[in-house]
Amino acid sequence: MKISVIVPTKNEPKINELVKEINKNLSGTSHEIIVVDKSDVTPKLNNVKLVMQKSDGLGNAVLEGVKVARGSIIVTMDADFSHRPQDIKKLLEKMDDYDVVIGSRFVEGGETKDVTHRRIASFLMRKMVSLILWLPIKDNMSGFIAVRAKIYKKFKLNPIGYKINMEILYKAKKAGLKIAEVPITFVKRKQGKSKASTSEAFKILFYALRLRLERD
Repeated sequence: MKISVIVPTKNEPKINELVKEINKNLSGTSHEIIVVDKSDVTPKLNNVKLVMQKSDGLGNAVLEGVKVARGSIIVTMDADFSHRPQDIKKLLEKMDDYDVVIGSRFVEGGETKDVTHRRIASFLMRKMVSLILWLPIKDNMSGFIAVRAKIYKKFKLNPIGYKINMEILYKAKKAGLKIAEVPITFVKRKQGKSKASTSEAFKILFYALRLRLERD
């Protein structure tokens, strides 16, 4: 079994450090790291497949990475160390029994070290998404996910912004696939600026409504 780790990025200063930590934590496991980059200047990276993103949006970046992935399981994570490389194995340990595994801040044992106002905003958005999509996932906004590669082929995905995982969870639930959440620690980004904004929040709600009204 080979693991493909997809890391969408744009001007993240710690990307080489992250790649090193992923390789360290997956030592002994057949894996590849795919960095999908939207920067104006091609970064200098070691031991990765580099995809220069042609589309827009983080969700589309993931799909561009999927196109070149060779693993039977695809892990997607943030590039800014808010997702810890040592938590990847927690997701993989569940993949023998599940089709989709979410790294969750809000199940027992999970933790978030984000700032207070972002915790409040996250709580409100998660609750609204759960109500719209009838999605009983505690961390339906998580960007840390392991998915069987065949699922990306099974569903037609049309993400808005950066919440492609929300679409995967919703469509996987409707299809009767097995979903699990495992506890992770979400940490404050090491360096750089968050891409989240009020406009993105409205996009997420529009995205959820569109999914709910979408015909099968």
